[in-house]
Amino acid sequence: MKNFKIGLTKTVSLLILFLMVSSLSVYAQAKKNTSMMKDCCMMKDGKMMVMKDGKTMPMEKDMVMKNGTSCMTNGECMMKDGTKMMMKNGDCMDMNGKMCTDKMKHTSMMKDCCMMKDGKMMVMKDGKTMPMEKDMVMKNGTTCMTNGECIMKDGTKMVMKNGDCMDMSGKMCTDKMKHTSMMKDCCMMKDGKMMVMKDGKTMPMEKDMVMKNGTTCMTNGECIMKDGTKMMMKNGDCMEMSGKMCTDKTMQMKKTKTTKKMAAKDYSCPMHPEITSDKPGKCTKCGMDLTKKK
Repeated sequence: MKNFKIGLTKTVSLLILFLMVSSLSVYAQAKKNTSMMKDCCMMKDGKMMVMKDGKTMPMEKDMVMKNGTSCMTNGECMMKDGTKMMMKNGDCMDMNGKMCTDKMKHTSMMKDCCMMKDGKMMVMKDGKTMPMEKDMVMKNGTTCMTNGECIMKDGTKMVMKNGDCMDMSGKMCTDKMKHTSMMKDCCMMKDGKMMVMKDGKTMPMEKDMVMKNGTTCMTNGECIMKDGTKMMMKNGDCMEMSGKMCTDKTMQMKKTKTTKKMAAKDYSCPMHPEITSDKPGKCTKCGMDLTKKK
């Protein structure tokens, strides 16, 4: 009985010791995590909060950060250069004036560029977005205007749409343009007019073109194949420089051509030419063998 009591006492002592060590470890880790968090102001659940020494409390007055940025209790932040931004849930600004959310990390990775946003031309520089007040000339010679019109060095024009973006090198950096850059050079019918796409740039088709397979594509949209077959291009139709159609209409054309070929009457009767067939056989009038037309 005495030994049992001693063993129980030891077990309880070890259990208490284990719980104390675990508690100290958790406390130390929590303290370490807290000390690693920078003092900052943040938007949380629609309210501006201040974190100081790991403690979070409501933000009761406007704050001026080390870089001159003013952070207001309504969540509006005004940079030293006058640029304004509105903080959203999860946004956080440290006391240096640096945004420290994933959203801002993504923004900082974005290249300087000009973009069309909500119908207005904007300029992004060093992660800050501001209205575009004057025309800009990019490194490749492209001129980007405040009305969204861009004139390439070769004179080609294009108008930027919402979401379109051009970096300072003059390269379009939207998914739409990425898709365009992957498109092959071709001629196409667009809005009733024949256009030519070359190196991702679209321009009016000013003269007839002969493709690699011998197909002639005309400015009025008519195409004449090497075998003399003609077709009229419609809106959305596109022909690569190899002469290959890159629309669904091509498959329909192939089927039509195959059907015509199958329907050709290549055999006839020597005595009765009006008796024809698309395969060898006998004449239905005289029984003679049908011969292949020369």
